[in-house]
Amino acid sequence: MITRPQPLLVPVLVLLLVLPFVVLAYQPPSHQPPRQGPPSRPQHDSSSSSRRDLLSTTTTTLATALSLFFLGSSRPSPAHAADAREAIAKAVSKIPGYGAPDTLYPSFFAGEWEVTREVVGLTIPPEEADKVDPQDLAQAKAQQGEKLTFTIRFLPYNEEEGKGEDAGAAGAAEEEEEKGGGMVLADRGFNEENLWKARLALAGKSELYQEGVSSRWERRNPNVLTVSFPDGVVKEIKVTKRSFESPGEDAFGSSEYCRVADAAADTGVASIPRLSALRVLRRGKRVEGREGGTIEGLELVKYYPTVSFSADPPAVMTLKARLKMERVK
Repeated sequence: MITRPQPLLVPVLVLLLVLPFVVLAYQPPSHQPPRQGPPSRPQHDSSSSSRRDLLSTTTTTLATALSLFFLGSSRPSPAHAADAREAIAKAVSKIPGYGAPDTLYPSFFAGEWEVTREVVGLTIPPEEADKVDPQDLAQAKAQQGEKLTFTIRFLPYNEEEGKGEDAGAAGAAEEEEEKGGGMVLADRGFNEENLWKARLALAGKSELYQEGVSSRWERRNPNVLTVSFPDGVVKEIKVTKRSFESPGEDAFGSSEYCRVADAAADTGVASIPRLSALRVLRRGKRVEGREGGTIEGLELVKYYPTVSFSADPPAVMTLKARLKMERVK
């Protein structure tokens, strides 16, 4: 909550800040009789100097006090601070050379895969149980024991898309190039859409309903992915921070912080999207052959409170899934 200054105190401070200027403007000039004879060295006007010193000291002191007062009394809440940081990051990302890149995978991920995702665990620390969002908890419990099979794909990485990559990503790309293979990136829209179609099929939804699921994602703006459902619900997944390892010979790992906004169907009444804060960690290893074969891995989805006064809050819930990817083409 923002605490605003007392209404009466602000005019008083402003008046005190302006008063020295008023006094100086209306101070009558001192009258001294003209000196006779040759001109002498200029005399130091002690009254003028005193007024200048008073003005300077008073103005500096009051300006400092006023600034500290406003800074201390209108300190933004964490939510406002997060919005400010997001606005700055969004503006900076549009400057060439500063935009965040997508996660780059080693070359052996290239192509199309049939992935089996099996949820094998759900962990909620007892001391964090009261901080879990009820809807996040319901969705996580619904996924317990879930086993889905669907198609995903990875696309060739175009160097033109890496203009905004950071030094870490650039170094990883250069190392991969030296090994003789280009890096690839996930087709996020295609992959997320197929995940939800498989989930809806498991829930008994008709094929016609599944076909109504659509996604929107652009390679040049990889941080935002939108999934729309036939009932009008829209899910927006926005990556706010990411990192990935310099790929080893047969292994790879990545971490992404996401903000997920679920907007209800348009009913003609304005509604506020429900927000979730997630961190998705994935680790994969090639286990069969160098020309494709199989990739096995783990995925951890960590849930965090959407509002926290801690710079590094602990996860309130963790969903664990086992991944198995088999090459299709």
